[in-house]
Amino acid sequence: MSREEYEEYQKQLVEEKMERDAQFTQRKAERATLRSHFRDKYRLPKNETDESQIQLAGGDVELPRELAKMIEEDTEEEEDKASVLGQLASLPGLDLSSLKDKAQTTLGDLKQSAEKCHIM
Repeated sequence: MSREEYEEYQKQLVEEKMERDAQFTQRKAERATLRSHFRDKYRLPKNETDESQIQLAGGDVELPRELAKMIEEDTEEEEDKASVLGQLASLPGLDLSSLKDKAQTTLGDLKQSAEKCHIM
């Protein structure tokens, strides 16, 4: 290997190392963003290490699509559980489909009786 080839090889190694380091820093920042998201969500104290990792990556780090999708699904599930129907569904021994059928039948009966009413 000549001197020129060796220098080119060394230069290439340095560039590859810089690329790997940049990707590693980006991944660390993505993980830190995810952790800080969950800290905000569950009202946990902030971590300065995570904040510094995000700043090292440039400050504006986006989560990978897969992680963002997982967070969105978790949020939707929690919103469903927080709703009245979500709370009813979690009660043991409660059949929502029969309850829904009864409610629709009652509503239909009320509409029929309202149509027969001469005052309205």
